[in-house]
Amino acid sequence: MTGLFKNNPRRKLRKLVKEKKYDEALKFGHEIEKSLKHDPDILFIIGTIYFIIGDAQKTISYMNKTLEIGQFDIDALSIKASIFLNQKKKSQVIECCEKIRMIDPKNKALKEIEQELEKF
Repeated sequence: MTGLFKNNPRRKLRKLVKEKKYDEALKFGHEIEKSLKHDPDILFIIGTIYFIIGDAQKTISYMNKTLEIGQFDIDALSIKASIFLNQKKKSQVIECCEKIRMIDPKNKALKEIEQELEKF
């Protein structure tokens, strides 16, 4: 039974991220992205790696790609909102928050982002 999951690219990518091998994870992620370009999980993981290493522009790009496939991805919206919050782009933060609120009005991340938004 374990052989079924042996060559799972998502699992390998997550493992590299967990081990903090970000350069290797990005290289592998971009390789598999070519054949799995419509896989929102792969796009989200790559975007998360860019978020971890501090590349806001590429993070936003990958979160947008993720949202093109799955427009109701609260995690992708939350990451975008966090980046826009850090960049002091209030209108874009509000836009992300409104989308999250439509999907899950009681979302914990939404409440945290809105509290931070009130500070500026």
